[in-house]
Amino acid sequence: MRTVDPPLPWLVRVTFLIVALVLVAGALLFIAPSLLVPLWPWALKPFNARFLGAIYLGEMVAVLCTLLSNRWSLARLTVPQAAVFTGAVTLASLLSLSHFDFSRPLVWGWFVIYLLPLVILAWFAWQKRGWSSSSARPTPAGWRWALRLQALLLALYGLALFLFPLPASAFWPWALDSFHGRVYSALFFTGAVGAWLLQRRATALEWKTLGGTQLVLSGAVIAGLLLADAQVRRVEWSAPGVWLWLAGFGLVAVVGAGMLARRTPT
Repeated sequence: MRTVDPPLPWLVRVTFLIVALVLVAGALLFIAPSLLVPLWPWALKPFNARFLGAIYLGEMVAVLCTLLSNRWSLARLTVPQAAVFTGAVTLASLLSLSHFDFSRPLVWGWFVIYLLPLVILAWFAWQKRGWSSSSARPTPAGWRWALRLQALLLALYGLALFLFPLPASAFWPWALDSFHGRVYSALFFTGAVGAWLLQRRATALEWKTLGGTQLVLSGAVIAGLLLADAQVRRVEWSAPGVWLWLAGFGLVAVVGAGMLARRTPT
């Protein structure tokens, strides 16, 4: 394993910059859904709009940190995550082409925006797969097992959501169709990759970035549920599944807060 910390190539920086702009636009689904929902490549209802917006808000943390760092010591975490996320969303979209109206230019833009970063970031992650930063430190045993457990649970649930979206999402506070279930599986796959990459060695910035991403994303997801329900009043708060869903995202937020609070050598 090489212990170097090269700067990011210009192509990767440009790719992350484009991704950042897309995430800023996508975050409007959470902040002001009425502005973006009419322009979205497929029809969105209030809960799905807020949930997608929350995902974009959380991912923005990782992308902005990567742009500011401009070093492989952080991109080792965020580039594979971005490749997995774009890959899963692209595959989910290709499996549900009936949801898209290809007479709209924005639909073609959707596939271009996801396919190009997928190719570039996957290639870069493969090229640098054996490289590690010299500032990375071994992950303490307790955290190692916690991150392994998080990676396992998120990966298994992401797989279930992709393969069996309807039964796997039956406990969600709102009903998902197969397409949205598969799209949302990308979130869980991405979290699993991040936890797994940090379970052996990590830099202080990797800890803060993953922790911040989990905290912002989970907090926004829960807030989005409350905002959407205030609009349409559809959540059955007495249902055990709703509280299981809240507890799951709440636990991810707690782990993220713990990662942010952890003192890590620099």
